Amino acid sequence: CLQAGLPSSNDEHGFLEARSYNRESAIVRQHAVLMLSSLLLQDYIKWRGLLFHRFLVASSDPDEIVTSLAEQTLSGPLLMKNPKLFLNRFVESILVLNHCTAHPMYQKATAADDYSSFWNDNEMKSVLLPTGRGDESTSRARRYHMYQFMLQHMSDEEKLVITARLCKDILGAAVRSGEGGALGRVCRRKGGEESKGEGAARRVLCDTFFLLTSPLLRVGRRSGVGGENDEDNMAEDPSNQNKSEQVVAAKGRLLSRISCKHLVEILLPILCRLKEILERHCSPLLKECMAFWAETYHRYKPEVQEFLANDPTLLQEVEYDALNYQKQKKTQQRASRA
Repeated sequence: CLQAGLPSSNDEHGFLEARSYNRESAIVRQHAVLMLSSLLLQDYIKWRGLLFHRFLVASSDPDEIVTSLAEQTLSGPLLMKNPKLFLNRFVESILVLNHCTAHPMYQKATAADDYSSFWNDNEMKSVLLPTGRGDESTSRARRYHMYQFMLQHMSDEEKLVITARLCKDILGAAVRSGEGGALGRVCRRKGGEESKGEGAARRVLCDTFFLLTSPLLRVGRRSGVGGENDEDNMAEDPSNQNKSEQVVAAKGRLLSRISCKHLVEILLPILCRLKEILERHCSPLLKECMAFWAETYHRYKPEVQEFLANDPTLLQEVEYDALNYQKQKKTQQRASRA
């Protein structure tokens, strides 16, 4: 029974089920995922406040059955019911999963959380946020798994939107010191002990750099294709393609050109300014920023060279870092095969 006869109490029971997700028993968490899915599909409860992110946590659960249930329900019936679910919540999820409370998007999400009294957010923080040095890699791996899960179920058009939002809402906020809040402050500190807010902002920026360099965020990629060069994947001999494949390939090429246009108009100006800020303040984030610059140069070499034509010093730095980055990447790939 899904409380069908008690509509006035469905929201309360639904959020109590959501809270039960973090219990130690895997069986309890499995039942919580199934119960929440049923309530959401039947419109007894809505995706208000932080409910989506609490559900998303289950997709990286240590228990394989919980993970499988959460992924199947989110990417299956729940996504079919709300096709823009991942698109509308993706950037917000980076802030929520890192508990970046100072960002306006996080504050807006919590303001709409009408049933926050049924949930102890310290429980979610204990699952996702590192409590010591040894926990950093574990919590980061869980966040990356959730990001990749959502990106795998996005169209190329949605990936373009996500790229633009990451540039504007995360990197752009970090560049604007006054508006950026914790994101702006963490870019302008030179090290030392960081506050909880600064630690959250640092993780948000690191996650953003990771996502912008992730192959899963590239447009024009075919499902299951893991090649280095996406252009080569789209340039297959038309005589070997049927009409539908030709349409898909043409669409991929068009979106790839749009992606390059977005890069030049939106990303590169922000990236230049961000690098300048990080260098001036000797920020530890400069390493991640330069790795992103190197990856961007490797993928969009003509566009970057044209954009930096009037700044030969920065262009030389980027070319040098890109060369070293590719060498390290190949070394790591050979080591992983050994």
